[in-house]
Amino acid sequence: MASRSPASSALLPDGRVLAYSEYGDRGGVPFVFMHGIPSSRLAAAMIDAAAVRAGVRLIAPDRPGYGHSDPSPGRTLLDWPRDVEALANALHVREFGVLGISGAVPYLLACAVAIPERLTHVAILSGLGPLTEPGVMAGMNRQTAVLYRLALRSPRLGRMWMTMLAQTARRSPLLVYRQQLAYLPPVDRAVFDAPEMRELRLDDFAEAFRQGADSAAREAVLHVTEWGFRLQDVALEVFVWQGEADRHHPVAMGRFLERGLPSARAMFVPEAGAFGFVERMDEVFERLLSVPAHGHAAVEAARPA
Repeated sequence: MASRSPASSALLPDGRVLAYSEYGDRGGVPFVFMHGIPSSRLAAAMIDAAAVRAGVRLIAPDRPGYGHSDPSPGRTLLDWPRDVEALANALHVREFGVLGISGAVPYLLACAVAIPERLTHVAILSGLGPLTEPGVMAGMNRQTAVLYRLALRSPRLGRMWMTMLAQTARRSPLLVYRQQLAYLPPVDRAVFDAPEMRELRLDDFAEAFRQGADSAAREAVLHVTEWGFRLQDVALEVFVWQGEADRHHPVAMGRFLERGLPSARAMFVPEAGAFGFVERMDEVFERLLSVPAHGHAAVEAARPA
């Protein structure tokens, strides 16, 4: 896992800098990889080797305020597609897929709503969808569910939670890593506690909070409040990968996303957990690329006359 891929940068139209790293096959099919909360561009290293084998180019940006990307105070979820589009333009990439993990769900779907003509594929891996819907946290580990319910009750508490996590991670990233490991079922611990994964996660924590906790806290609040769009507004097909043994993004969440998205192609995997996709990315890429890309022409054809 090449976790320490150096950060490159693109200058956005409003003068901000958006940092990114590239993984996979640099001449391959382009995908913009979107990290979870809190995380950074380095998370894409988890699937670097599989992307090379599949002929996929992973362009992995730090969202505003993470890693080396300039913050964007007051931003909304629907501001993100403009940043993604500007990054693609800077790299001279006309059409691309979007792929992300965990808390990246609203950012992926915001792109599908706002810039569908630029997207070839949309893929969610172990996704954390809307938390306000009844039953979606069924099967979630108790510690995580308690934190999410506190955040739902009071976004201010959600901000405080992320701020405390950032402070702990900056003092002792290994402590945070071990706390997360304790919450995971055995099927995930086997993946999460491998030496290369441990090193990657520690690097990722450091990048996530390089500029402090403000951006992660802002995103935590955005995730549990109004997204600015509905699942029903996503017209493109969305590939949903879900491990049935996942206790962080439980299978009930995956089933809800499958039902709520107008065109979902779901893959539910028995005995796989939250990080099960890491060892199964060859199959994920094969499934994902086995269908024709959306592309500009397909999106235009689907528009109402």
